[in-house]
Amino acid sequence: MTAPQPKPDPRPHRTAFYRVNELAHQISGDVVLVPDASNLTGITREDLVKLSHWATKGDQGEHLLTPDNIDRLAVLTDSFFRFIDEGQDATVLTLWRSGTPLIQQIDGSPCEAAVDLVTDAITGMRPLQEKWHGLPPLEAEIEILAYSKGFTAGHRPKWLERMARANLAERDIDVEQSEPAPVATNDNAQHDERLVPYLVAFAGPDTFISGNTVFGAVVGGLSGKIQIVADGRALFTSRLSKKFIELPSQPKTLAASPFTLGDPASLPERDWLFGRHYIRRYATASVGPGGGGKTAHSISESLAMVTGRPLLDPQGAMTKPLKVWWVNAEDPQDEINRRFHAAAKHFAVSNEQIGGRLFTDSGRDQEFVIARQEGRDLKIVEPFITNMVAEIRQREIDVVIVDPFVSTHEAQENDNSAMQRVAAAWVRVADEANCGIELVHHVAKNQGEVTADSARGGGAFKDKVRSMRVFNVMTQAEAEKAGVDDHRAYFRVDLGKVNMVASGQSQWRRFVSVPLGNGKGLVKTGDEIGVVEPWRWPSADAIAERAASARSAVVADVPAETLAGVKVRLDASDYKADQRAKHWAGNLLIETGIADGREQAKAMLAAWIDAGELEIVRMKDASRHEADFIKPIAGV
Repeated sequence: MTAPQPKPDPRPHRTAFYRVNELAHQISGDVVLVPDASNLTGITREDLVKLSHWATKGDQGEHLLTPDNIDRLAVLTDSFFRFIDEGQDATVLTLWRSGTPLIQQIDGSPCEAAVDLVTDAITGMRPLQEKWHGLPPLEAEIEILAYSKGFTAGHRPKWLERMARANLAERDIDVEQSEPAPVATNDNAQHDERLVPYLVAFAGPDTFISGNTVFGAVVGGLSGKIQIVADGRALFTSRLSKKFIELPSQPKTLAASPFTLGDPASLPERDWLFGRHYIRRYATASVGPGGGGKTAHSISESLAMVTGRPLLDPQGAMTKPLKVWWVNAEDPQDEINRRFHAAAKHFAVSNEQIGGRLFTDSGRDQEFVIARQEGRDLKIVEPFITNMVAEIRQREIDVVIVDPFVSTHEAQENDNSAMQRVAAAWVRVADEANCGIELVHHVAKNQGEVTADSARGGGAFKDKVRSMRVFNVMTQAEAEKAGVDDHRAYFRVDLGKVNMVASGQSQWRRFVSVPLGNGKGLVKTGDEIGVVEPWRWPSADAIAERAASARSAVVADVPAETLAGVKVRLDASDYKADQRAKHWAGNLLIETGIADGREQAKAMLAAWIDAGELEIVRMKDASRHEADFIKPIAGV
């Protein structure tokens, strides 16, 4: 007798969805459909369709998952920073393939650890767990907050702990009873002094001590924390390994880290924010004379950054809009408002285009002082740094522009050591807040051509910033060459110090006056505000054409018979082209009253040469030495 055959599954796609959904829970992902299971080349998140149920329907009411496309089931896992100390933007796709998964990264910076983590979770049949899983309530809350705010590995400022405690208090969680009391050397110490040597020996980019813990310590290439336990031992644990490592009682304070070449394509790109000058986690500077356009230029740049429009580069492309905090430590808020309104009016920028990404503040309303002088000592204002970093993080600000730099500190500018400390403090803000800091700075008095060495404060300030731009007002000679009237309305911007990108050509700018229309009575224009806009230096052909036109105008009113007489005299005698010669051709024009001085004579000769009336001929003089002479062109 034939054994009864099992009935075929009437809805195999439902069974498949439930299996893949279990896998999604295991690797903390979402169930998705890929377009083509046989070809994942070039696939991105936008190509995937998310499924919330096996019977999920599309826009047209059709079922997205059918028995025919079971092979397209996959799981999307991202935000690996919640599991490991990297892979913030990494996206890993796991194609189910009827139980034989194919795992590959499809988006974000290359992160092999993310792919390995998903592979280990599947092969080891253990679910992925966030880094805060199993930690005491306070530490878990700190880690959750750090993840939500995008802090780098080990970076846990003190205000984060205060916020975590407040959150736990709202949920009626007693932190003191849920965690063992820290071991301290005395009741008044803010942290365990025994941890200081470990802080020095195992410091990472964002290491700090809080209580009985060193956060952000780096041991053997892993980031984690060091704690002093009750028996006095120092133990290190990493979120990756979850294993305790006992550290020596006398830690080494210095160690050499071996370097190994790998695939350069796997290295993360520098995070340029705007114009190959602003860069994330670094301080940059713009230096120039007072009234030279630095402030107005930063306003136009700020609007370009928050809108993504190429306001200062007409041929440029749209860019990703950024959040900008523009701080002027000297001007009142109403003056700041006037300047931004004028620039927005000139460039036709609307509130919708700004999109809430611009923040402006005055130093008259809030203090933006990062260093104070106390007697002979310069003190970095740590509460200001803490508050500044917290605000930048909370607002997710990309660029902070501080104008002027001198108003943010009380250091002696001729003290290189002090200036280095102040600049380093701003670099700390950039690094801890994960943003770019632009410092607008003045030059020393009586400067001619402004260079990177012209900045007040000596070389210490220049050496601490990653990129420095210098501003120079157009000279009178440049104005005459370019054919502009008021040279003071034009200036150029050059990269005076570049650590990360090759220097390019000068960028020219000019001031335009924009009426705000805020006047009263008969005068409706009101305030006139200077706004900086792009300007291009004329081409060589345009300059040559303008010069030729100017020379032609010099002789436009000379009668034809006068020119004919000049030609006869030049042809009959030997007049040289060199104005230093005794028998210079220009002397003929001056002596006959045709030209009023040497400059006019020189211009008239040049004009007639351009017009083809005269030419320079190489011939021997009376002493049989070759020289250049001016003669009329034969037949003219």
